[in-house]
Amino acid sequence: MTESIEVIPGLVSIVVCAWNNWPDLEMTIESSLNQSYRPIEVIVVDNSSTDNTSEEVSRRFCGRVHYVRQPNRGDAGAYNTGFSMASGEFIQFIDGDDVLSPTKIEKQMEIFSKDPAADIVYGDARMFQTLAGPANWIDPATREENDIWNSLISSHVGISALGTLWHRRSLEKTGLWDETLYVADLDYFLRAAWAGCKYVHCPGGPMGFARVRPGQMNSDTNAISRGLESVWHKALGYVTREPYRSMIAAELARIRYMMALSRNIPRKDAIQFLALARETNSETVSKPVYAMTYAGILVPALRISFLRKFRRAILRQFLAVTSEK
Repeated sequence: MTESIEVIPGLVSIVVCAWNNWPDLEMTIESSLNQSYRPIEVIVVDNSSTDNTSEEVSRRFCGRVHYVRQPNRGDAGAYNTGFSMASGEFIQFIDGDDVLSPTKIEKQMEIFSKDPAADIVYGDARMFQTLAGPANWIDPATREENDIWNSLISSHVGISALGTLWHRRSLEKTGLWDETLYVADLDYFLRAAWAGCKYVHCPGGPMGFARVRPGQMNSDTNAISRGLESVWHKALGYVTREPYRSMIAAELARIRYMMALSRNIPRKDAIQFLALARETNSETVSKPVYAMTYAGILVPALRISFLRKFRRAILRQFLAVTSEK
């Protein structure tokens, strides 16, 4: 992927994806530059920001970071560009509104030094919000996973790009980030596992802090659902080992079923997603559930109270059945 780059042993390259994040981006860069570990380099990839990013990064961090501006290619495109420029033996990816803990790199480099076979070292990340108000999230805790495939598929593991440090060879095994996907990080973790990368847990508190603010990609629930559907559909195309293939099929069927229940898509599309869900995994979407849901989709008066209750009842039944598996 980066044949022309002279790799510097022990160097950590921190790749920052920036897109209209100023002034939050300043905190991201400062948290990267002020790591307790040395040596590091910081690469800021600007996806054509229309705010003051270009001027402020040049003015405040001239000579301290590598700055490049490109057409907006999303997080995945920024990560690909940053990695193509990186000289580090180890790579950190971070979005331009998140923050690294001061000892994040140091702690995870200690793990790499103790386990030379480690490809990916991951740890906890915590969320915080820009605006006032109650928190409406739960921060998942990470742990050492005996079966990384089971954990990634079941979505019970809190592995994130922010909380992860990558050995360069793991990225070379996995290949480029998929710039066509809305949920590119999950796809990349799955592909890294499929490539045989060794995941190792790093204990000892949060590795970083992810900012919650209006307008973020993960606030678009419909786009997230479509993105997850694309990730699991892609995974089903290359994962052949059992029981993981069947687990992926069940997860894909669940996502497609949830999309069929959405009120924000045309009836024709809802019926198509329902049929796909049933075709993907008939155990996840049984005949009775399929029949009841199909009838519910066909009823035109979606605004009627009893139908809303009917849909919620179907959803509760579906979730209860799938949670027992």
